[in-house]
Amino acid sequence: MKHLFLLLVMCILFHACTNKKKKWSYLQTINLGDITPIGFAFQNEEIWISDGDHNQIIAVNSSGEVLQKIIDAQRPMHIDIEQGDLYIPEYGSDQIIKVTKGVKSIVKLPDSLDAPAGVDRYKTEIALADFYHHRVLYFNGNEWITIGKKGNELGELNYPTDIQILKDKIVVADAYNNRIQIFDKQGIPQQLIGLSEGINAATGVFATEDEIFVTDFENNRVLAYHMNGELKQIITEKINKPTDVLLKDDVLYISNYKGKNIVKMGR
Repeated sequence: MKHLFLLLVMCILFHACTNKKKKWSYLQTINLGDITPIGFAFQNEEIWISDGDHNQIIAVNSSGEVLQKIIDAQRPMHIDIEQGDLYIPEYGSDQIIKVTKGVKSIVKLPDSLDAPAGVDRYKTEIALADFYHHRVLYFNGNEWITIGKKGNELGELNYPTDIQILKDKIVVADAYNNRIQIFDKQGIPQQLIGLSEGINAATGVFATEDEIFVTDFENNRVLAYHMNGELKQIITEKINKPTDVLLKDDVLYISNYKGKNIVKMGR
């Protein structure tokens, strides 16, 4: 009986240790030279970066070596890549540009934009953060709907900058309300995240079904949350005016606008 009890205790301790979430810590810096990153996305092992200060999109490898350039992008913001197609929200031209095998086209929309700041594709769906209209435009595969209006109450937005579609949610970086807001796919507000942490400009967001990461631009940090809104970690190491964040192969990538680099975090 004594041996059985000790075995039970060991199993409990082992289970607790293996289920304890490790903290994110610094791995590597990818220096980008003169590139000032705003948003970025992966295509295989290439990192595509919107360089808003120089009106271009740059593809680099894991060492920061430039592989390709798309010039004459009018203040590109938070980009996305889906099935080889690159989607570029042009803040300066009020358009969404689609690039397929090097060929540019304009995405047709039901309404005009005013400084689009973010785009995300998910299967047949697409969502746009319409910065100066304080709203999200969302195509559900059948029709377009408008989500949000200017304000700071639940369901209202104040200069949204980035967006992500999940299986049954739309996650929005509600930048100057200093929070993340989650809607369902009918546009009904579900949740506010980040209200207690003193965020100052929630510029970029990345979400999985379990986690949400947000860049806190003015405070030089990235906050990691459980999907239920519980704060998991505040990341400050090597962070310098962060604009975007992305999780790939259990590595967290963070773009530093002022640092002109992308840092990698592991756990």
